[in-house]
Amino acid sequence: MTTHSSSPQVAFWLPLAVLCLAQFIASADNVTLSIATHALMNDLGASMSQVSTANTMYPLVAGTFMIAGGMLGGVIGWRRNFRLGCAIYLLAELCAILSPSIDVFIWVARILAGIGGSFMIPSVFGLITGLYRGRQQAMAFGALGAASGVSFALGPIVCGALLDTLGWRWAFGAMSLLLIGVLSCSLLIKEPEQSGQAIRFDFPGFILATLGLFLVIFGILQISSWGLLTPFNPPFTLFSLSPALFLVAVGGLVLFLMLRWERIRERRTGSAMVPRAFLHTPQVRAGLYLTAYIFFAYSSGIFCVVSFSQLVIGLNAIETGWLIVPFALCLASCSLGLPIILHKRNPRKECRIGLCAGILGALVTAAGINEHIFSLALITLGLCFIGASMGIIAANAPFLVTSGLPEKESRQSGGIQAAARDIGQALGVALVSMVMLTTLTLSMKNQTQDVPLSSQTRQIMQHLAVIPYLGDTTFNAFMVQTGVKSQDLPALNHVYQRSRAKVTRSGLWAMAIFTLLFLAGTKNIPTGKRNDSEG
Repeated sequence: MTTHSSSPQVAFWLPLAVLCLAQFIASADNVTLSIATHALMNDLGASMSQVSTANTMYPLVAGTFMIAGGMLGGVIGWRRNFRLGCAIYLLAELCAILSPSIDVFIWVARILAGIGGSFMIPSVFGLITGLYRGRQQAMAFGALGAASGVSFALGPIVCGALLDTLGWRWAFGAMSLLLIGVLSCSLLIKEPEQSGQAIRFDFPGFILATLGLFLVIFGILQISSWGLLTPFNPPFTLFSLSPALFLVAVGGLVLFLMLRWERIRERRTGSAMVPRAFLHTPQVRAGLYLTAYIFFAYSSGIFCVVSFSQLVIGLNAIETGWLIVPFALCLASCSLGLPIILHKRNPRKECRIGLCAGILGALVTAAGINEHIFSLALITLGLCFIGASMGIIAANAPFLVTSGLPEKESRQSGGIQAAARDIGQALGVALVSMVMLTTLTLSMKNQTQDVPLSSQTRQIMQHLAVIPYLGDTTFNAFMVQTGVKSQDLPALNHVYQRSRAKVTRSGLWAMAIFTLLFLAGTKNIPTGKRNDSEG
């Protein structure tokens, strides 16, 4: 470790606590927004579509600029980049507190939050990589994963309490106070020593990476509302198909051109936004692949459970937070506990066990969901497996990336790791929600053919492009707006409740299937045992 102090334990934990608090804030900020839906609608007159846009703005903007933020840290210094990100994030929270309208909240506060996160989070990775070595680095990354797990549970509980008692502005105000604390305590973090030659910022690569990532992440995020192939309600269609995958494909082409440019630049200058080592080191590719899984599992599994518990069961934010606590405890204990307890580790075995736990967790959680109620025991057990899965992967993935790279590239990896996380998060929500909406629409159309309904209602049901995932009261209002006769509502409600439980299980089954694909990508993880005590 490059930090020198008369107290090694303080020198280790104090900077790490500041960095983990920054990670906690970034996660808790997004959790707070997700539970502030009704408050924003009531106070700012926001529509559901505008709230959805606010929720997607952070992963879209942050994911777009993450790689650039990771390179900028190597140019201006990691601590300075970290403090710059914290300052921008603080400005974003202040704008949220003072927002007079939902437009200011979306287009100023959330965009600034995304930009701040794109500087702050890669710097957290860069500082950990530069300040810690060997087993201490593995423990630091484990603590970082634990901080995310704690925020997933405490966010809904603490921020939900603030929302219910003081209002949503106070919840974002609490984030502001925490950020002021992080900025003040960041003076205690030493700047890592420079590694190798100085890095020059890559402006052509920045433009290509930004455009490519924006198109890929935006396209993925729109799958749930525009449709994968069959169009739901897109602003336009291409050959009668949804444009979502077209945007992803164009973004992928731009990123391919960016990588070609990066090879040329690296040969000329010795530095690149995405160095060659990231693409040609199997261990690093596997680590990035698993990094994406961590937030894929959270966004898909928790999305299904939270949607059902709040819309169907009627749990509020605080009750939902308590439901997620066992999941978060398992995530934090596995993420932080494995590097502390195990000195000799088998990364491939651990990651495969983690992914199998994720598959088991999705299946057990699905088994606990019925039409009107869910089995609390099965839901809790399933979420514990999913949390343990994420924790095990979080204890391995970042260290797999950094330990497989040269010093300079390993510090720069934070932006690429963070971008992988944002893509995984967007992919999880988009794919699972697309599966749920498609399955719900098809199930309703098929089942209503065998239910005694008026011809008008039957015709309306067959012509609906998409049937949304709603609570019973909201579903009835939606059906009335489409022209369904009131006498047909009881029969439709019964079919809808049965279909809704089925598609919630389908979303979790989809998570299990996609986790199998991640399991297939573990072959490049080292098979020998690694001794983390080195360094």
